[in-house]
Amino acid sequence: MLRTKTALGLAAVAATAAGLLAATPASAARLPCHLAGSGNTASATCYSGSSYTWRLVVDCDDVSNPRWPARVTSLHGAWRTGDGSETLSCGGTLRATGHLEARS
Repeated sequence: MLRTKTALGLAAVAATAAGLLAATPASAARLPCHLAGSGNTASATCYSGSSYTWRLVVDCDDVSNPRWPARVTSLHGAWRTGDGSETLSCGGTLRATGHLEARS
């Protein structure tokens, strides 16, 4: 059993190294930004001092039924280049989950 787990772990490492498993877009992962959120609000602050172009995207989810959360809408901030901050809020009791999009 231990050998099977070791083999699977090594296969996952090899697949990751080969670029077969990607959790997030590489360009967004390199942005020097801070994401924060609480309740129905999410924010981003980028402090790159460079020419990255980014925007905050917030998914607004109805979590009144924790077993079946439902995406109500997604909010898209303005495209920004370099340093900046943005805060977006979902309405009412929706839960906000923020992430960044980047473009070159």
